[in-house]
Amino acid sequence: MIPLILVWLRTAGLVGQAVTIGGAALCLAMSRRGRADDNAGAFDRTLRLAAVGALVAAVAQAGTLAALAAQLADGSTWPVEALLGSTVGVSGLIRIACSLMVAGAAQGLRRAPSSLTRMVAFITTAGAFACTGILATHAVGWVGSGLTTAAASVLHQAAAGVWVGGLICAAVLALRGHSARVEAWLRPFSTLAATAVATLAVTGAALSIQYIGSPAAAIGTSYGTMVLAKVALFAAMLVLGVLNHRALRGGAGALMLRRRLEVEAGLAVIVIFVGASIAAAPPAVDVDADQATLAEVRAVFTPQWPRFATPSLADLAAASDLGNPLAARSAEQTAWSEFGHHVAGVFIVSMGVLAILERTGWAPWARHWPLLFIGLTAFVAYSLDPEGWQTGRVGFWEHLLDVEVLQHRFMLFVTALIGLAEWRVRSGRNPDSPWRYVVPVAAILAGTLLLSHAHEVNNAKSAFLMEVSHLPMGLVVLVAGWSRWLELRLPPEDGRKAGRFWGPGLMALGLLLLLYREQ
Repeated sequence: MIPLILVWLRTAGLVGQAVTIGGAALCLAMSRRGRADDNAGAFDRTLRLAAVGALVAAVAQAGTLAALAAQLADGSTWPVEALLGSTVGVSGLIRIACSLMVAGAAQGLRRAPSSLTRMVAFITTAGAFACTGILATHAVGWVGSGLTTAAASVLHQAAAGVWVGGLICAAVLALRGHSARVEAWLRPFSTLAATAVATLAVTGAALSIQYIGSPAAAIGTSYGTMVLAKVALFAAMLVLGVLNHRALRGGAGALMLRRRLEVEAGLAVIVIFVGASIAAAPPAVDVDADQATLAEVRAVFTPQWPRFATPSLADLAAASDLGNPLAARSAEQTAWSEFGHHVAGVFIVSMGVLAILERTGWAPWARHWPLLFIGLTAFVAYSLDPEGWQTGRVGFWEHLLDVEVLQHRFMLFVTALIGLAEWRVRSGRNPDSPWRYVVPVAAILAGTLLLSHAHEVNNAKSAFLMEVSHLPMGLVVLVAGWSRWLELRLPPEDGRKAGRFWGPGLMALGLLLLLYREQ
C-alpha cells in the first residue's frame, strides 16, 4: 500500500512543481511582451496558480516523509528523527523550504505586479525550486550518476515544468473565463515552450541512454517500457502543440485551440504520473536476471485462441497458494486469470461494435450498449482476485490492503460508473447532463492506472510480462477517453469527427484483452 501512496504523492509533488515553474514562465512571457497590464486578471490568476502549485508540492513532500516514516516504523514508533537526519529527510526538508519560498514570492508579486525586484525574486526562487526536483530522482540516488547526469536531470525537469506546467496553467485560465484573450498570452509563451520541448527531448534521450542502456532493456523491463509509453504520450502532446502553434499563427480556430489545449494539458498530467512511476522502478541497466527477452515479450502478444474454460473455484483453491504473492503461480491461477481477461474482452468488443453501429444511425436500439458494462461488472466482481470472498482465503479488510487488489477494486467501481452514466446520457432522458463527462474522465483515469499498474508476484519477470500487456491497453483507453471528451466539448460537427475514435478504441481494448497471455 505504501509504495502506491508514494507514487501518488510524488505525482502530486511533480504536478505542483510543474504548475509553479510553468506559471513563472507564463508570467515572464506576459511581462516581456508588456501584456501584464492588458491581461491583469490572467497575470494575477497565473501567480495564484503558481503559489498553489508550490504549496501542493510542499504538502506532497511532507506526506512522502510521513509515508516513509510509516513504512520504516517498527510497530510502535515512527523513526522521525532518524529519517529527517538522513539524506532523504534533508532533501525533503530543502524541497519544502524552497516551495514555501516560491509561494511567498508569488504572493508578493501579486501585491505589486509592476515591481521588477519582486518579479526577479519570483523567477529566481522558481528556478531554485526546479533544481530541488532531482533530489528524489535516480540522478542523486543511483550509483552510476555523476555531475553530467545531475545537470541533465535538472534541465529535464525544468524544461518539463515550463512546457507541462505552462500548458496546465493556460488550460485552467481558459476554463476560468480568460479564454477571450487566450491567444494573446499564448503567443509569447509559445517561444519558451518550443525551447523547453527541444531541451526536454535532448535531455530525455540522454538520460534514457544512460538508464536503459540497450534496445533489449527498453522492451524487457518495466522501466524501459514505461519510458516508451511516456515517449508515445510525449509524441501525442507534440502533435497537439504543433497544431495549436499553427492555429496561433493563423489566427483561426480559437475554440478548437482551447479544446486541444485541454487535451494537451490532460496528457501532461498523465505524463507526470507515468514519470513518477518510472522513478519508483530500478533503472533498466540494473535489471539482469529478471529482464525479459524479445521472444518472451513477443509471446505475450502472439494471437492465440481465447480461453473460455476455467477450473472451478474448488480446484483453484486446492492447487494454488492463493493470497500469497511470494508463492509460484500455479497453472490453475494462470488459467483463471486468462479466462477472466478473455471474457471481459468479449464484453468490450461487443460494446465497441454496438457503439460504432449506433453512430451510423441504422440501429437506434444500439444506443443501449452501455448496459453491457453492468454485465461486465458482475462478471469481473466474480472472477477478480479469487482469494477474497470467492474462496475466503483472505479476509475482506486484509484483502483491501493489497495494492493490486485496491487498484482492481477501483477499476471495478469505474466500470460500473461508466455503464450507468453513459446509458443515462444515451437513453435520451437528459443528454446535456453533467453525467456525460463520467465516461471520458473514467476512461482517462483507467488508462492512466493501466500505464502504471503494478503486480505483486514472486517473480519480477512474471510481473513485468503481465504489466507489459497493460501498456497498449492504457494507450487505447486514453485515445477513447480523450476522443469522447472532445466529442462533448466541441461544436456538434467537429465533435462528431473527434468522437469517431471512441468506438474503435473500445474494440481495440477488447481485442487486446482477448490476446492477453501470462507467461
